[in-house]
Amino acid sequence: MGNVLLISKDVLMKSYLSPYGQKEFDMPNVKELAEKGTVFHRHYTAAPSTAMAFTSMFTEKYAYQTDRKKYVEVEEYEGVTLFDRYHELGYECHVLWDSSYVYLAQKYSKCYGKHTTIHSVDWLTKAPPAHIVGKFDDLTYFPEYTEKLRKEFKKFLNEIVGGKKKVFLWIHFPHVLAGRNSYGSDMDVYDELLGYCREYFTDENIFLTADHGHMNGTHGKYGYGFDVYEPAICIPLIAPKLEGMDEVTFPTSNTQLADMIFNRKVAKLPYVISETAYYEQPHREIAIIKDNYKYVYEKATGKCRLHDLNWDPEENVDLSKPEIYDLDRRRYYSISQRVYYQKWDDAQKALAELETVKQALWRAPVWYKDLYYKMLFHMKIFAAKILNK
Repeated sequence: MGNVLLISKDVLMKSYLSPYGQKEFDMPNVKELAEKGTVFHRHYTAAPSTAMAFTSMFTEKYAYQTDRKKYVEVEEYEGVTLFDRYHELGYECHVLWDSSYVYLAQKYSKCYGKHTTIHSVDWLTKAPPAHIVGKFDDLTYFPEYTEKLRKEFKKFLNEIVGGKKKVFLWIHFPHVLAGRNSYGSDMDVYDELLGYCREYFTDENIFLTADHGHMNGTHGKYGYGFDVYEPAICIPLIAPKLEGMDEVTFPTSNTQLADMIFNRKVAKLPYVISETAYYEQPHREIAIIKDNYKYVYEKATGKCRLHDLNWDPEENVDLSKPEIYDLDRRRYYSISQRVYYQKWDDAQKALAELETVKQALWRAPVWYKDLYYKMLFHMKIFAAKILNK
């Protein structure tokens, strides 16, 4: 099989990559891999936050299928991971990520194999990263940081992969690569680094994806981790040609990625799932996607919503309820009178089916723990409001 490379990038939205329509940056390496391989258009992360996303990616389990209850430091994963499977075949397994990942996400996931060498470096991004400083930036670039990144990255590839034939390497690029300062501003650098990787890995063994996206202003939000709208959970995946397909348009999950990499197969699932938190956490939302329908349940409010993603890709219209509330007129109206939608019967069937799926997988903590975590969550919100005044 030869050396195998998996590249992920934090908050990498599909719209940042040229095969999905990005026109700001020329990305010849990404384009060529997409032309040769398989482009996934509806690939979903199992969670819109890094540690949860990678736990699912490497263990092939959704969060609700693990024994993890809340977002705290965890024990090492005891099951078999993608890294373990490659180790059994005699591969050296390596991980490259930014040193900040160690305290921001590694301790909340710990699913990187028992024999994997982890390289935590400080040259992938500027410290502190520009995107978390919290001050306005005029988009000034710092070429000296980017140049250091180029030199160190080339050196790393040569030391870890050079002359070897059985290396499995996962590279996780940070939110913003060194020298740049906002999400999506570093796509030319990303493509350049990919070009260096192609000197050590054949195109048939390179996979490109993300942990999650972010809201990017959708519905008035600019972060990630708390929502299951499409910009946050529908992520890019560009793979070598899998089963002769140029593109995959049905929903897939990052819980399938290990199987795609190891066995080069793409299965069509009955539905895919993405959830924002573990079952004891109060801000948990869960999305269940089947064909063009997307069902969302919010633990905090006990409410659900249903969207037809083909008809309403922006997820503005909730098809789960017969009435809508008009904020201006302050009264309810029949949604079928205000919105022309021809598939009401199909929507109601999908709602009933996906409600049943949610009920089957939903877990709730004991009442006193639920109350405790709710109080703690609201105290944090209150404290944040006071501190930010």
